[in-house]
Amino acid sequence: MSNRLRISLPILACSLVLAGCMGGLYSGGRESFPPQNEVPVASNFATTMQPKLQAAEHWRRVAEDAADALAKGLTAGGKCVPGRGCVPVHLKRTCETSGCSPTRCDTTFGRVFHNELLTALVARGYAVSNAPVAGGLVVEVDSQAVTFTANRAQYRYAGHPVELAPGVWALRDVTSLIGDDSQAALRTDDPDYNWYRARFAAGRTPQNELVVSVSALTAEGTYAARHTGVYYTADADAAHYACTRTERSWTIPVSGDCSPGRCLSNQGGASR
Repeated sequence: MSNRLRISLPILACSLVLAGCMGGLYSGGRESFPPQNEVPVASNFATTMQPKLQAAEHWRRVAEDAADALAKGLTAGGKCVPGRGCVPVHLKRTCETSGCSPTRCDTTFGRVFHNELLTALVARGYAVSNAPVAGGLVVEVDSQAVTFTANRAQYRYAGHPVELAPGVWALRDVTSLIGDDSQAALRTDDPDYNWYRARFAAGRTPQNELVVSVSALTAEGTYAARHTGVYYTADADAAHYACTRTERSWTIPVSGDCSPGRCLSNQGGASR
């Protein structure tokens, strides 16, 4: 056993060094793959942040963002400027525009988001009608819940990569908070200690996401403004975003003459 250990450790050390040098498609800024391949090489998008919806307050903020985007688009296009002859706006409910089957199907998120968006539009000076108005604008909302595979990749690393030894890397923290006095906060300050914990959502990368599109259409059916947002949703809250059909059944008692001669089929198969 001891001889096997003495032989394996150097091999393991060599493997780690090689893995450190050949750990990616790019090494030292130079491409380490041949100029020709049978298929394109899979690569990652540039890192972005995607908010995670975890409370009804987050739904309100999504509605605020959508209202701001619509107002900006309508103003830029000169289609509707509040206070200067803007036509009335009719906000359709999600169940009328989402394509859910049956059309009456709505979600908890859809109902709350409709009210939050209505409030946001009124607060920005739009005259919102509860019924379509001739020549007015129509605002449609489409929300689509998407479920991806479980156990998705989890990346929350921050800092600057530093090579401690050949094939051994570490992340050096180069981020500092700015205090009330506009000076860099000390590394031992409590707000700095919890910064990364507050920056990223707790738990693993969610399996579920939500795509919300809000559109403003003119009387001619053209899109005057449109906003689309993509958000993570907590996996435990998936039911809030699911479009499910509510089934109802009734039991109706029947009384009357049910003698064999009236209820049973005759030889010809026809009931009397």
